[in-house]
Amino acid sequence: MNILIGVLIAILIAFIIFASLTYDRGVLTGRHIYESPKGSEFTFLETKAGDVDLYELQVYAERYGVEHLYQIPFRNLPRDVEFIPIQEGVGKKVLNARGVYITLDPNLKADASIGAIEIASVIGTADFGVFKIPTEGAFTETTDIDYSVKTCEDAKDGVVVINLRLEDENSIYAEGDCIIVQGDSYVNLIKSSERLLYSVLTVL
Repeated sequence: MNILIGVLIAILIAFIIFASLTYDRGVLTGRHIYESPKGSEFTFLETKAGDVDLYELQVYAERYGVEHLYQIPFRNLPRDVEFIPIQEGVGKKVLNARGVYITLDPNLKADASIGAIEIASVIGTADFGVFKIPTEGAFTETTDIDYSVKTCEDAKDGVVVINLRLEDENSIYAEGDCIIVQGDSYVNLIKSSERLLYSVLTVL
Protein backbone atom coordinates (compact mmCIF):
# COMPACT_ATOMS: atom_id res chain seq x y z
CA MET A 1 0.00 0.00 0.00
CA ASN A 2 2.81 2.42 0.88
CA ILE A 3 4.49 1.69 -2.45
CA LEU A 4 1.21 2.47 -4.20
CA ILE A 5 0.99 5.77 -2.32
CA GLY A 6 4.52 6.63 -3.42
CA VAL A 7 3.69 5.90 -7.04
CA LEU A 8 0.50 7.98 -6.85
CA ILE A 9 2.40 10.89 -5.31
CA ALA A 10 4.96 10.73 -8.12
CA ILE A 11 2.16 10.76 -10.69
CA LEU A 12 0.45 13.69 -8.95
CA ILE A 13 3.70 15.65 -8.80
CA ALA A 14 4.24 15.09 -12.50
CA PHE A 15 0.65 16.16 -13.22
CA ILE A 16 0.92 19.37 -11.18
CA ILE A 17 4.24 20.26 -12.80
CA PHE A 18 2.77 19.61 -16.24
CA ALA A 19 -0.36 21.62 -15.40
CA SER A 20 1.71 24.50 -14.03
CA LEU A 21 3.82 24.67 -17.18
CA THR A 22 0.95 24.31 -19.63
CA TYR A 23 -2.04 25.97 -17.97
CA ASP A 24 -2.03 28.75 -20.59
CA ARG A 25 -3.17 26.14 -23.11
CA GLY A 26 -6.41 25.55 -21.23
CA VAL A 27 -9.73 26.84 -22.47
CA LEU A 28 -10.55 30.24 -20.96
CA THR A 29 -14.13 30.17 -19.68
CA GLY A 30 -14.36 33.28 -17.51
CA ARG A 31 -12.72 36.01 -15.45
CA HIS A 32 -13.18 36.81 -11.76
CA ILE A 33 -12.14 39.90 -9.82
CA TYR A 34 -11.70 39.29 -6.10
CA GLU A 35 -11.42 42.16 -3.64
CA SER A 36 -9.37 41.19 -0.60
CA PRO A 37 -10.30 42.20 2.96
CA LYS A 38 -7.59 44.89 2.67
CA GLY A 39 -9.16 46.32 -0.48
CA SER A 40 -6.70 44.96 -3.05
CA GLU A 41 -8.07 43.48 -6.27
CA PHE A 42 -6.87 40.17 -7.70
CA THR A 43 -7.68 38.76 -11.12
CA PHE A 44 -8.49 35.10 -11.64
CA LEU A 45 -8.88 33.50 -15.05
CA GLU A 46 -11.26 30.56 -15.04
CA THR A 47 -10.05 27.81 -17.33
CA LYS A 48 -11.03 24.28 -18.14
CA ALA A 49 -8.38 21.60 -18.64
CA GLY A 50 -10.32 18.53 -19.72
CA ASP A 51 -12.98 18.01 -17.04
CA VAL A 52 -11.09 20.02 -14.41
CA ASP A 53 -12.01 23.64 -13.61
CA LEU A 54 -9.04 25.75 -12.54
CA TYR A 55 -8.78 29.36 -11.40
CA GLU A 56 -5.48 31.01 -12.35
CA LEU A 57 -4.40 33.81 -10.06
CA GLN A 58 -2.49 36.56 -11.86
CA VAL A 59 0.22 37.97 -9.58
CA TYR A 60 3.45 39.88 -10.08
CA ALA A 61 6.54 39.08 -8.04
CA GLU A 62 10.10 40.34 -8.27
CA ARG A 63 12.83 37.90 -9.23
CA TYR A 64 16.47 38.91 -9.79
CA GLY A 65 15.37 42.54 -9.71
CA VAL A 66 12.81 42.03 -12.49
CA GLU A 67 9.05 41.83 -11.98
CA HIS A 68 7.49 38.67 -13.41
CA LEU A 69 3.88 37.69 -13.98
CA TYR A 70 2.93 34.40 -12.35
CA GLN A 71 -0.27 32.55 -13.19
CA ILE A 72 -0.96 30.18 -10.31
CA PRO A 73 -3.61 27.47 -10.70
CA PHE A 74 -6.06 26.93 -7.83
CA ARG A 75 -9.01 24.59 -7.49
CA ASN A 76 -10.95 27.09 -5.38
CA LEU A 77 -11.47 30.85 -5.45
CA PRO A 78 -10.67 32.81 -2.27
CA ARG A 79 -14.35 33.14 -1.39
CA ASP A 80 -14.60 29.33 -1.37
CA VAL A 81 -12.00 29.02 1.42
CA GLU A 82 -12.75 32.12 3.50
CA PHE A 83 -14.64 29.99 6.05
CA ILE A 84 -11.41 28.30 7.17
CA PRO A 85 -9.86 30.09 10.19
CA ILE A 86 -6.14 30.79 10.07
CA GLN A 87 -3.94 32.00 12.90
CA GLU A 88 -2.49 35.46 12.36
CA GLY A 89 1.11 35.50 11.18
CA VAL A 90 1.16 31.98 9.71
CA GLY A 91 1.69 33.23 6.15
CA LYS A 92 4.68 35.35 7.21
CA LYS A 93 6.13 32.39 9.07
CA VAL A 94 6.28 30.48 5.78
CA LEU A 95 7.85 33.40 3.92
CA ASN A 96 10.54 33.84 6.59
CA ALA A 97 11.55 30.16 6.53
CA ARG A 98 15.00 29.17 5.29
CA GLY A 99 13.53 25.79 4.37
CA VAL A 100 10.20 23.97 4.46
CA TYR A 101 9.12 20.36 4.87
CA ILE A 102 5.55 19.48 3.90
CA THR A 103 4.60 16.31 5.71
CA LEU A 104 1.56 14.05 6.06
CA ASP A 105 0.49 10.64 7.33
CA PRO A 106 1.42 8.00 4.71
CA ASN A 107 -1.76 6.08 5.57
CA LEU A 108 -3.97 8.85 4.16
CA LYS A 109 -5.40 8.53 0.67
CA ALA A 110 -3.37 9.96 -2.18
CA ASP A 111 -5.92 12.83 -2.36
CA ALA A 112 -4.24 14.33 0.72
CA SER A 113 -1.01 14.86 -1.23
CA ILE A 114 -2.73 17.22 -3.68
CA GLY A 115 -2.69 20.03 -1.12
CA ALA A 116 0.96 19.35 -0.33
CA ILE A 117 1.89 19.49 -4.00
CA GLU A 118 -0.01 22.75 -4.50
CA ILE A 119 1.83 24.37 -1.59
CA ALA A 120 5.21 23.14 -2.83
CA SER A 121 4.55 24.37 -6.36
CA VAL A 122 4.04 27.94 -5.13
CA ILE A 123 6.65 28.31 -2.38
CA GLY A 124 9.30 25.94 -3.77
CA THR A 125 12.35 26.40 -5.98
CA ALA A 126 10.99 25.03 -9.28
CA ASP A 127 11.02 27.45 -12.23
CA PHE A 128 7.31 28.17 -11.76
CA GLY A 129 7.63 28.61 -7.98
CA VAL A 130 7.07 32.15 -6.74
CA PHE A 131 9.09 32.36 -3.52
CA LYS A 132 11.98 29.94 -4.18
CA ILE A 133 12.10 28.56 -0.64
CA PRO A 134 13.87 25.16 -0.49
CA THR A 135 10.94 22.79 -0.01
CA GLU A 136 10.75 19.01 0.39
CA GLY A 137 7.97 16.49 0.88
CA ALA A 138 7.98 14.03 3.78
CA PHE A 139 5.88 11.55 5.74
CA THR A 140 5.20 11.62 9.48
CA GLU A 141 6.33 8.01 9.93
CA THR A 142 8.55 5.42 8.30
CA THR A 143 7.25 3.53 5.26
CA ASP A 144 8.48 0.80 2.93
CA ILE A 145 9.74 3.40 0.46
CA ASP A 146 12.80 5.59 0.89
CA TYR A 147 11.15 8.87 1.87
CA SER A 148 12.04 11.51 4.47
CA VAL A 149 10.31 11.34 7.85
CA LYS A 150 9.55 14.72 9.42
CA THR A 151 7.29 15.77 12.29
CA CYS A 152 6.66 18.99 14.20
CA GLU A 153 9.71 18.17 16.33
CA ASP A 154 11.87 18.91 13.27
CA ALA A 155 10.55 22.49 13.00
CA LYS A 156 13.48 24.51 14.37
CA ASP A 157 16.49 26.63 13.42
CA GLY A 158 14.54 28.46 10.70
CA VAL A 159 13.09 25.28 9.18
CA VAL A 160 9.29 25.25 9.02
CA VAL A 161 7.30 22.02 8.94
CA ILE A 162 3.84 22.16 7.34
CA ASN A 163 1.83 19.18 8.61
CA LEU A 164 -1.32 18.31 6.65
CA ARG A 165 -3.84 16.43 8.80
CA LEU A 166 -7.28 14.89 8.37
CA GLU A 167 -9.10 15.93 11.56
CA ASP A 168 -12.57 16.87 12.81
CA GLU A 169 -12.30 20.55 11.88
CA ASN A 170 -10.96 22.88 9.22
CA SER A 171 -8.27 25.20 10.54
CA ILE A 172 -4.69 26.42 10.16
CA TYR A 173 -2.52 27.28 13.14
CA ALA A 174 1.09 27.22 14.31
CA GLU A 175 2.82 25.39 17.11
CA GLY A 176 6.18 27.12 17.18
CA ASP A 177 7.60 26.73 13.67
CA CYS A 178 5.24 23.87 12.84
CA ILE A 179 2.16 24.85 10.83
CA ILE A 180 -0.83 22.55 11.18
CA VAL A 181 -3.17 22.48 8.16
CA GLN A 182 -6.37 20.58 8.96
CA GLY A 183 -9.40 19.47 6.96
CA ASP A 184 -12.41 17.42 8.01
CA SER A 185 -12.48 15.76 4.56
CA TYR A 186 -10.04 15.36 1.70
CA VAL A 187 -11.86 18.09 -0.22
CA ASN A 188 -11.57 20.48 2.71
CA LEU A 189 -7.95 19.52 3.34
CA ILE A 190 -7.19 20.78 -0.17
CA LYS A 191 -9.19 23.92 0.60
CA SER A 192 -7.21 24.45 3.82
CA SER A 193 -3.97 24.06 1.86
CA GLU A 194 -5.15 26.69 -0.61
CA ARG A 195 -6.30 28.93 2.27
CA LEU A 196 -2.70 28.84 3.53
CA LEU A 197 -1.41 29.75 0.07
CA TYR A 198 -3.83 32.67 -0.22
CA SER A 199 -2.46 33.93 3.11
CA VAL A 200 1.15 33.58 1.91
CA LEU A 201 0.23 35.46 -1.27
CA THR A 202 -1.59 38.14 0.83
CA VAL A 203 -4.83 37.53 -1.06
CA LEU A 204 -6.61 36.65 2.20
